Amino acid sequence: MTVHTLQAGSWRELSEAARAVRTAVFIDEQGIPVAEEWDADDGDATHVVAFDSAGLPVATGRLIHVGQTRGHAKIGRMAVMRPSRGAGLGAQVLLALLEQARSQHIHEISLHAQLTAQAFYARHGFQAKGPVFDEVDIPHQSMTLTL
Repeated sequence: MTVHTLQAGSWRELSEAARAVRTAVFIDEQGIPVAEEWDADDGDATHVVAFDSAGLPVATGRLIHVGQTRGHAKIGRMAVMRPSRGAGLGAQVLLALLEQARSQHIHEISLHAQLTAQAFYARHGFQAKGPVFDEVDIPHQSMTLTL
């Protein structure tokens, strides 16, 4: 899978593309209720979307810094469309989000990893913190990374 574009921007700029990926992965595939997927953090977050060579959105994630303690941000809503998995798109989106964090002088990142994705985040330096917990009926692990 060749990525045509990796774009970072606001919800206003990227909402249509990010919604397409998140709807397919979280709502349709994982069965997360619509009311649980969309929240006020989208409007203030920095979003990254990967587009394939045809211009279709295939992966996304967001960086939340508003409302966090100074120098801290949260990564969330990381998703890759099923046919595009295994091509490194998740890593590309994650690295782009980390670069956005560095540009905003953020030095600590946290996230809630689905257990099935914990090893992915660990490969990028995130460390597990605390016990496994349930979020939207899916087991998750808190993880942090110091930049």
